[in-house]
Amino acid sequence: MDSAVFRNLVRHEFRNKGSWRKQSRIRVSRGWWLAYFLIILTAVVGTMTYFAINNELQINSIWYVTMGFPYMVFFWGFGTVKREWENDTYGWWLTMPFPRAELITAKWLGVWLKLLLGIVFAFVLLSAYVFVLSLALPAYSLTDVGSFMIAGIDWLTLVAGFSPLIISLGMMMSIIQNTSLRPISPVLWVVFMSGLSLLFQLPDSVISESMLQEGMGEYQAEWFPYSWELPIVMGVSWILTYAALRFQGYLLEKKLEI
Repeated sequence: MDSAVFRNLVRHEFRNKGSWRKQSRIRVSRGWWLAYFLIILTAVVGTMTYFAINNELQINSIWYVTMGFPYMVFFWGFGTVKREWENDTYGWWLTMPFPRAELITAKWLGVWLKLLLGIVFAFVLLSAYVFVLSLALPAYSLTDVGSFMIAGIDWLTLVAGFSPLIISLGMMMSIIQNTSLRPISPVLWVVFMSGLSLLFQLPDSVISESMLQEGMGEYQAEWFPYSWELPIVMGVSWILTYAALRFQGYLLEKKLEI
């Protein structure tokens, strides 16, 4: 595939606005969605600020609001393929004159780029909030802000590093539901959802619990407080991502049922 064509495919996936069928069925204006978002944001910020005013907020624990990212990216991956069937565009998509593994890779990359953008947005927004707290409340200092930002970089690096595999598994789950392997999809749902839940039960050498729970007083977050095995595990996950994308191309070539 020509590199310019591949970039256009990635750009298309990055800008994709969702399912046309759902949009026609659920007629909620953009203004209402914005209002819902602002209400939720106000409730979250208000709750955190209340605890901060009463000196009960552990700064680094704010990162717990991003703990849903692994589940979110799985369903982003799932949805980017499912959308082709919801919009009845799967025929057009699959008959494009390109290898299906590359079509899948373009979808995967578009989702990952959106995730990276979301990670940057979350980091900037939450860091700005903690910075304002340090200026407004004597219980928090600029040192706490630095510790918070380091803890955030540590955690979000894990999310960004392992999300390629999670996205690809979400896409594979959606593809399998449209192939001759469909009967095994209930088992795969259990396996994938259980696997995601296990991420939060890994030993402290992988996800440092104190990194997120501390954040007041003399505690200072460390840069990358993980063991040397973690980069190896992350590298293996990238290899598995490549294998998963190739396997999905094979499924679309040989096992598809329309």
